Amino acid sequence: MKTYIWPIISLVVAAGIQGNLPPSFLVFGVKPDLILVVLIAYSLAADAVVGAALGFVAGLIHGSVVGMGLGSFIATRTITGFLGGLVTTRLFGENPMVPVLSAAWLTLVCEALFFLVNPRVGLLLFLRLVAVECVYNAVLTLLLFWVLRHMEARRKIRLANARI
Repeated sequence: MKTYIWPIISLVVAAGIQGNLPPSFLVFGVKPDLILVVLIAYSLAADAVVGAALGFVAGLIHGSVVGMGLGSFIATRTITGFLGGLVTTRLFGENPMVPVLSAAWLTLVCEALFFLVNPRVGLLLFLRLVAVECVYNAVLTLLLFWVLRHMEARRKIRLANARI
């Protein structure tokens, strides 16, 4: 249960921030998907089951905030969280390219799945928007992933000191 508390709080906070981002955060007409960034960062640091569970919660939160397409959000975010949990970033933890590339392709997969089940724009516009969003989310995921790794290392040091 403790595994899920901070990620869920982070997803709710990300939803609040995402809903209140000023227009200055637009890059080529695209805002970052902060809920997806938090989901990817946490699922990269977890296993597939935890990633899928967090994806379900992220989809529920995102669909509730948007107010439409709840099932589409839940399905695509659950798959994204599961795939993120399958990526073995622990083996390549010192390589900063792993979270960046993982965030980019996970964003692409998530948005492509969402486009398939809930198309709202034309294919060319979709590809342009997703390309910008992939880069934007990759950079933000890298920052968040490093913060999460640092917090996890500090937690392990505290636990080790408590045993001494």
